[in-house]
Amino acid sequence: MAGTIHDVIDRMRAIAETTVPGDGVGYFNGVYLRTTRAILDRLGTGFFEDDGFVERFDVVFADLYFAAIDDAAAGRRLDAAWRPLFTRRADRRVHALQFVVAGMNAHIGHDLELAVVRICAAEGTHPLSGSIPDDFHRISDVLEAIESQVRLSLLTEAERELGRLFEPLAHLVGSWSIARARQGAWIRAQILWQLRDTALFDQAVAISASTVGMTGRHLLTPLLPADR
Repeated sequence: MAGTIHDVIDRMRAIAETTVPGDGVGYFNGVYLRTTRAILDRLGTGFFEDDGFVERFDVVFADLYFAAIDDAAAGRRLDAAWRPLFTRRADRRVHALQFVVAGMNAHIGHDLELAVVRICAAEGTHPLSGSIPDDFHRISDVLEAIESQVRLSLLTEAERELGRLFEPLAHLVGSWSIARARQGAWIRAQILWQLRDTALFDQAVAISASTVGMTGRHLLTPLLPADR
């Protein structure tokens, strides 16, 4: 388990060193590393109201991704939300942008709500306490800006490379929005918070993972020729 945001960055760098070119998990890891550095750059600048909480939250959130990495490495059954990405990670018919969006879908669409519940429980607070909502949405602003840059860059590259195959790719990845995903995660986190001590909690988490996994499979629909 990571202890600081620097530990998170070090672990992501280590993951990058173990992935081969064309690895779908590697594509997502690269973007995640970039966003984590952007959060680090804003700590201590007054951008966030509570830097300490933001860093601790970042660590809890990243550990859910690292758990998926560790499960895959150990050959354990992956969480349903992450399974499509790791299953397809070597498929050359899937574009880099699809892998990036599918990774964000798993991590934001499912892990984010769990991270909110876990950090609030660990710190004896709740999702609507103090600066938590404002800082959550400030993180969203950072992530949306970077995701937009990555999406534009990869789409521009794809348009040059793919010709007639570009339109279905653009349509597919355009069906997923980081803003909507984070808004949904924020609402579900508040619901899970209310359910945390009930028998419904695990059921709600399992349903969320399954639903996110279905979206992931859709996002990773092979669109490209295998020999490109």
